[in-house]
Amino acid sequence: MKITLDLKYFIAAIASLIIAYMTVAGTIDNYIHFAGEANAMGFFLMASLLGLGCLVMSIGSAKK
Repeated sequence: MKITLDLKYFIAAIASLIIAYMTVAGTIDNYIHFAGEANAMGFFLMASLLGLGCLVMSIGSAKK
């Protein structure tokens, strides 16, 4: 069984996970000004879920 990697979803996953990391590290505050900590936490959760979802979608089996 050969596993393939779909690049369009993989690149989106990497970008979303980088944005989630930047939110936790606090460096995204230089670009986006959140109204509160709850907004930053929600932004982190949504970026993380998008990254994990795209990562799952990028992995698939090769068609015969």
